[in-house]
Parts: sequence; C-alpha cells; structure tokens
Amino acid sequence: MAMATDRLGLHEELLLLVLDDEKGSDSTTYSTADQATAGAILMELAIRDLVRYEDKSLQVLDDASAPEGVLADTLALLRAQDDPKGAKHWVAKLPKELKPLRARAAADLVAHGVLEEDQSKLLGIFSRTRYPTRDPEPERAVRERLRRVLVDGQEPDERDSALVALVYALEREKDVVGREHRKAARKRAKEIAEGDAVGKAVRAAVQQVQGAIIGATIAASASAAVSGGS
Repeated sequence: MAMATDRLGLHEELLLLVLDDEKGSDSTTYSTADQATAGAILMELAIRDLVRYEDKSLQVLDDASAPEGVLADTLALLRAQDDPKGAKHWVAKLPKELKPLRARAAADLVAHGVLEEDQSKLLGIFSRTRYPTRDPEPERAVRERLRRVLVDGQEPDERDSALVALVYALEREKDVVGREHRKAARKRAKEIAEGDAVGKAVRAAVQQVQGAIIGATIAASASAAVSGGS
C-alpha cells in the first residue's frame, strides 16, 4: 500500500526528489547526500515542534512526543547530549551515529511500497544499496507542489519553504523543474530560502542547516577538485 504524501517528512521528500527513478541513486556525493538527509531530519523535527534553536544550539522540547523511525533515533541522540550543539555539529554527526542514514530515511518509503530496496555488490566486493521508484505518485505530487511554488509563483507554506531551502542549499532545482525554468527557479528558491515564510523557530533551523549543508557541499567540491588534479 502506497504512502500518502501528507505523511512524508522533509527527509523523505528530499530523497524522492534527488533519486533517479530507475537507477535508485543520485549524483550528490555520498557524504553530502548523508549530511543533506541529516539537515532535512533536523528541519522536520523543528517543523513538528519537537526541537527549537536557542543561542545557536538545538534544544529538545521537554514535552516532545516520540515519533517513529529515524526521527525517534535522532531525538534520542539529541537528548543524550549533555552539552547542546548547533545544526552544523549534528549535520556532520548524525550520518556517523545513525549509519546508514540514507537507509533509515528510506525505510518507511520502502515499507509502504514507494521505493524498492536493491542491494548488490560493486565489483563483487563493496555493498551497494539503491532505491528505484516503485510508486511514482508521491514523488509526482511533491514535484508538482514545488513547481507551483518555483515556476507559477504560488506562496509556499512552512513545510514547502523548508523543502525549497534544502533544494536551494544543494543546488538541485534541476530535480524539480525543466531546463527552461531553472534560472528563474533558482532565483525564486533563493528568495524563499532567505525569506520569512517559516515561523521564527523553524527559521533558525533553516538558516543553520542551510549553512551546514552549503559548507559540506563546498568542501566536497574542493576535495573532488584536488583529487581530480592530483
């Protein structure tokens, strides 16, 4: 049974956007993909009012009800931290503490028949997991929502604003709109990512997560350039 789109978290929607429907993989570097997933999880917790950002650190709310899956695992880690840290710390740490983070983020999508889980060996040695699309409807609905925002100029709600901020940080507008709309969509995404369409508490999460993901992307690009030139 397919999952209804209104039940998807930001980490799940982002995963659907960046994955190649047939291959089940994406072109984002492995480390950046995991850090983007971590950032989306932190944003999802903020939107659900389970965490808040104060003095540049992330605080778990005392009355936060435990969600399921990777969100619950993340909350448990945050609660266990004696010295509260900011988003940059957790964007880097979650992929290590909740390894494999991509698999955890995809678990409900696989369970509900939205994605398939394809495990194989690369060169007969290295394990590789891909997530090709099984039910295209949830992804189609997410893309259509964002297209209306980025191309048609529809005002986004808080959740779509946060998702656009993630897409903007990763420079993945190409996963949402056609080539002819990408320049305008990039400009529109920047306006939303830097605007006030989200609440004050979520705004702090968006800003911190964006900065962490952009930093990770720049670092990955620099590392690739050095490796390519050596």
